[in-house]
Amino acid sequence: MHIHERTGEKKRLNALMLKSPMKVYTAFAELGRKVYADGALSKKHKELTALAVAVSQNCFD
Repeated sequence: MHIHERTGEKKRLNALMLKSPMKVYTAFAELGRKVYADGALSKKHKELTALAVAVSQNCFD
């Protein structure tokens, strides 16, 4: 699957999950926003740390 196709599919699935009556997906998205919010560490540093962990663990998605 090409990167643009994968991005489109992720967007489509995210939209479906947001429409779900289950609150888990919305709560998880809110958790992500809070985790990456500026605080003791900037959002940029948190994202770079997450990228470093993903690369070191061969987790690219």
